[in-house]
Amino acid sequence: MSNPLEPPELFAWDAEQAGGVTDDYGRAIGHVHRALADAPAGASGIVRQVRLGGASGVRYITLGVVGLARRDEASGAVEWTDGTR
Repeated sequence: MSNPLEPPELFAWDAEQAGGVTDDYGRAIGHVHRALADAPAGASGIVRQVRLGGASGVRYITLGVVGLARRDEASGAVEWTDGTR
């Protein structure tokens, strides 16, 4: 069970014309993978661990990159490079 006093673990993801934030690392990876599977060769995506920031909590502060992906130009496969996770 998570500690209700600690902020939730959040992951921002961006790939091609899509992006979002989720509290599920696997879901963030899946979103990027699916977006790149239909993207042009050479397209890339990123998953970052973030937290809410600012007085109003409406922006995100990056804590670190936890996944990088690129659609290989030769094979078309989505290739991942792990970040810090």
